[in-house]
Amino acid sequence: MTHATRPAAALLFILIVGWIGAAQSIETAADLLGRMEENTHGIEDLDAILTIETYADGEVDSTQRLRLSLLQPDRMRQEYLAPEYLAGNLTLIVAERMWIYIAAAETWYEKDLSELSSAEQPWLAFRRFLRDVDDELDDYAFEWIDDGSEHYHLVGLPIEEDATYGRIELWIDPEAYVPTRRLLYDVDGNLLVEVRISEIERVADSTFLARTMETYDEEGELASVIHYDELAVNASLDPSLFDPPAEGADE
Repeated sequence: MTHATRPAAALLFILIVGWIGAAQSIETAADLLGRMEENTHGIEDLDAILTIETYADGEVDSTQRLRLSLLQPDRMRQEYLAPEYLAGNLTLIVAERMWIYIAAAETWYEKDLSELSSAEQPWLAFRRFLRDVDDELDDYAFEWIDDGSEHYHLVGLPIEEDATYGRIELWIDPEAYVPTRRLLYDVDGNLLVEVRISEIERVADSTFLARTMETYDEEGELASVIHYDELAVNASLDPSLFDPPAEGADE
């Protein structure tokens, strides 16, 4: 299960979208976060093929491909397509129940998400776009920093004991309301990862998605590149894709 869950952790920072609506005043950090959250109102389902490249010493070390599917209000499916040793591995989440299928062992494992902290759920970055799922950012109190940048700058400090990071910084595009840069720190203030987000495009009437995300480690070295190769929003996904397995999965 180690190989199956590691890509999910890398994908913690992928799916970041924003919303453009009628002209409204932006006065507080809560206003900005509200604009970002509005994107979920335009997404009924999402289906995407992703390529994930991890780097070592400036060179591609591994490449993975997976299919990500979301269906409102609380369903997510993540299936690995490549490389061969991961192909067929599947994660399925419905409400607070999660099932993981390991293809090589032909075995399902079941978990209760209510027993896991946000730090133990790297897939929350996907699920935050589902209406009946808590947003990981709710674990932080954000302040709007006026640093003279053309992008909105927010700094978030944890308000929950099990928050994943010691501090989060976001820079948000003022037109698309999509974060274009994200810094994540540990509880001692040390930088853990920097995320740079690009190729923002409209994917629905009022929803924007960043096609490419680059992550850099604490030393500024490129760690991964994640890209949407194919993407469909509100394409009427078949609900049977999210059917749980038969009873008997291992806990």
